[in-house]
Amino acid sequence: MKFVGKTQKQTGFTIVELLIVIVVIGILAAITIVAYNGVQKRASDSRRKSDIELIAKALEMYYIDVGRYPAGSGSTTINASWSTTADASWQNLINALKPYVATLPSDPISTPSVAVTGSSGYNYAYYANNSTFCGAAVGKMYILVYRLENGAQENFFDGDCTTNPLVYSASNYRVVRN
Repeated sequence: MKFVGKTQKQTGFTIVELLIVIVVIGILAAITIVAYNGVQKRASDSRRKSDIELIAKALEMYYIDVGRYPAGSGSTTINASWSTTADASWQNLINALKPYVATLPSDPISTPSVAVTGSSGYNYAYYANNSTFCGAAVGKMYILVYRLENGAQENFFDGDCTTNPLVYSASNYRVVRN
């Protein structure tokens, strides 16, 4: 009797094929994570810019009613002429602007006790001159400082500041009324 053997075909993947699939999945996962982090940073920066615009609008409404910007006061992180989300001094600015805005935002990351005016820190800081500064009388200028995560820092200047413009390594939003 002659045995006729059937050749059985192996089904499945070889180890090399499985390794290739795992490597491809790993590369796609890495690309996705990097892209997601970039999108997240851009979204946080967009929120920061919107927050600064909201604060600036509230400050302008205050200026229209009172004729000066509210004093920045009480920061233990920067100095007594500033208000910042890095410490309890932000509440002073919130109280001053309460009639003009329901609540003042804070940075999406918010690093407590770290001044954004230095080389690090993600907070908002507000300064209004309590003496003649930048050629502006008391209460006629302010600076908002914030830090962007994605890309270069930005500066917005409205009005002329001829002396010591207080430009920081973070983004600046400065208004001077002469």
